[in-house]
Amino acid sequence: MNNTVNVALTFYSEAYESSIHSYTLPEEQLIYTALPAEALAKCEQEKDRTPVLILAENKLAGFFVLDAGEAVKEYTESSSTLLIRSYSIHPDYQGKGVGKKSLKLLPSFINYHFPTKNKVVLGVNHKNTAAQHLYKRSSFVDTDRYIIGSQGKQFVYQMNIKKA
Repeated sequence: MNNTVNVALTFYSEAYESSIHSYTLPEEQLIYTALPAEALAKCEQEKDRTPVLILAENKLAGFFVLDAGEAVKEYTESSSTLLIRSYSIHPDYQGKGVGKKSLKLLPSFINYHFPTKNKVVLGVNHKNTAAQHLYKRSSFVDTDRYIIGSQGKQFVYQMNIKKA
């Protein structure tokens, strides 16, 4: 796969259900994120959570959830913020620019589908340096705040969504 791979963000649809259920991650990554099938089950229980697929050439290459619910308050005081949860790139697509491209698409995706939101926040584990590096290269900034998650300290990163 080269840099011309076509990456797109789209809302979850049942057409990808088998891909979601066969999606796995290495053990060392599972301590930092949920598998898409687990995250999807939570989305069905909580209406403020929106599952998003990262597609590469129309194949499932990654997954994340945009949460507009109460949990956002743990990360920021701004009510015009979405929280990214369960972000992952499938192992077949890691190291190929798919993560970076997906995060570059995020502002226009949010502008279009969530016009009242102007920020995105996420928690990244203090030990997960690969993810920190990706987020920082993708317009996220470290807010110098942190929360304590199930795996210890998580740095709070934020991306401002510029309105067109």
